[in-house]
Amino acid sequence: MNCIPQVKNLTETEGYFEIKDNGATIVIADDAEGRMSHAVKKLKAQIFDSTGVDVPDSEAEEAEHGAIQLSFRSESSDAESYRLSIGRDGISVEGYGPAGLFRGIQTLRQLIRIHGTRLPCLEISDSPDFTHRGFYHDVTRGKVPTLATLKLLADKLAFYKVNHLQLYVEHSFAFPRIPELWKGRDPLIPEEIRELDRYCRDRFIDLVPSLATFGHLYELLRLKRFEHLNELDIKASKLPHSLWDRMAHYTIDVSQEESYSLIKSMIDDFIPLFSSRYCNICCDETFDLGKGKNRRRAEAAGNGRLYIDFVKMIMKAVRSHRKTPMMWGDVLLHYPELLGELPPDTVFLNWNYGADATEDASRTFASNGVKQFVCPGVQGWSRFANEINVASENIRKMVRYGRKNGATGVLTTDWGDCGHVNFLANSYHGMALGAALSWNVSSYPDDEQFDSAVSAVEWGDRTGAVARLLRELGSLCFYHFGNMYAWVNGIKGTWDREQEVQSTDHAAIARSHSRAAQILEAFIALKKPGVFGGDLQDLGEFICSAK
Repeated sequence: MNCIPQVKNLTETEGYFEIKDNGATIVIADDAEGRMSHAVKKLKAQIFDSTGVDVPDSEAEEAEHGAIQLSFRSESSDAESYRLSIGRDGISVEGYGPAGLFRGIQTLRQLIRIHGTRLPCLEISDSPDFTHRGFYHDVTRGKVPTLATLKLLADKLAFYKVNHLQLYVEHSFAFPRIPELWKGRDPLIPEEIRELDRYCRDRFIDLVPSLATFGHLYELLRLKRFEHLNELDIKASKLPHSLWDRMAHYTIDVSQEESYSLIKSMIDDFIPLFSSRYCNICCDETFDLGKGKNRRRAEAAGNGRLYIDFVKMIMKAVRSHRKTPMMWGDVLLHYPELLGELPPDTVFLNWNYGADATEDASRTFASNGVKQFVCPGVQGWSRFANEINVASENIRKMVRYGRKNGATGVLTTDWGDCGHVNFLANSYHGMALGAALSWNVSSYPDDEQFDSAVSAVEWGDRTGAVARLLRELGSLCFYHFGNMYAWVNGIKGTWDREQEVQSTDHAAIARSHSRAAQILEAFIALKKPGVFGGDLQDLGEFICSAK
């Protein structure tokens, strides 16, 4: 059965339950706090969209004939577990706690989306493999999503049983003490964060603050007021804007007390807006550390010592708000002997985005007895079409490594490097695959099977064409927006691939160009009843990607 995620235990029985205009009702028991009100509304909307039947909800204490009964079992150690039963006379969804009932309702919604009015009789018992199943979305390196877009994203994550969301912020929040940082940039504001936090809680999603606090402080350290806090001794306020510099430089000077005071003020203004018990302080890719003003300190004590001492200060600020710190683990992989200096509940975010990702980092964190999430990527950054082949292999490997090495979470990442030219809809494939495997590690071992499922469940395409076209489109071009930017600006480094272009067979490039044009026409041809529903936003993004 092509639900996303696939259920753990399924027994099919004889017969069907038919959703009809007369008789079917939704009955929910013991929801005094109203936590299921959103889920019931979505279920009713799903039934109407898929069948045309307007099913009322009932306040009856006992389920009537033909009813959809929603209820709680006594809570267990796994509050996200649920049971779903479809019989000839009715449907029952039982959750081991509110979160479990919510997850079970999402499975029922998908069954209705797939089967319509005639649902096969079956018995399902289901529970997740990973406690934390997350998605990480960049809202700082280009486009800042509207609140409406972020709510749409939350609804989509909830539909796939994702329970953890982080939004990456450097400068794109309206920090009250640094107005020049965000002026004219349409930042997220406190009221929007609070509203999104409530919206996510209603969908059993933990909205976790994620803030750059060490490296990647490009916009902050280009301000005239703070440019003296840059590790490199430069007048950044006078330099032209550079997408390459924002990726490769701008680490804060750890030797100045003002550096810590500045970061603490940002933490104090930002993280109290979130109800989550966690806070991601990032601290990744501190490329310039010890290469400028702290060169002598680094030579005497080592870069690892400079790094860990400042991280501990940041964590102290986070803990003053009673939050558990999370951080990217890439830097400390070079200094594993320092892992023990950080609080034992720290969660290390173990990222690797390549198809050739190895198990080494997962083993390192496991052998040092620290908590970790594995963090694969959707391969959309700096691209107009996601490299789904690479993303699929990467997500599968990282989830497998995490399961083997005791990771408690999977955080599938969607970055916006190089101006965030990538479209959100292109990331839904990787987002859904990460959701599927983090709930049920053994599900969807075959890419073709998953492509068929996500095409049907996400876009209403039962031929599997949407995902197949997206996968092929992403494989056609190795030369992306970041490479063009490097060429135009004369940048030599990771993004520079001019020699590779010059040595590439021109006929092969022409064939790829021709195939992209064919894929464009194929997407246009998919604009028909049932596919993409009434909202053609995703299709428009796919067409633009092909162009």
